[in-house]
Amino acid sequence: MSTDAIAGTMVAMQAAETRMGLQAVMVKQQNQADQAVVDLLASAVQAAPAPGTGLLVDKTA
Repeated sequence: MSTDAIAGTMVAMQAAETRMGLQAVMVKQQNQADQAVVDLLASAVQAAPAPGTGLLVDKTA
């Protein structure tokens, strides 16, 4: 195997490693964004008043 072929293989391997690293970072960031949305919705659901205990009085009840 020539040195050019070895160098080309090494460059290709390095590029693949870089792509895999970037993909891992992107997946991690997307997971964090999804978790933030879930946390936001969960806190909104927990903070909601129980049915029938709102601020307005239902005069038709």
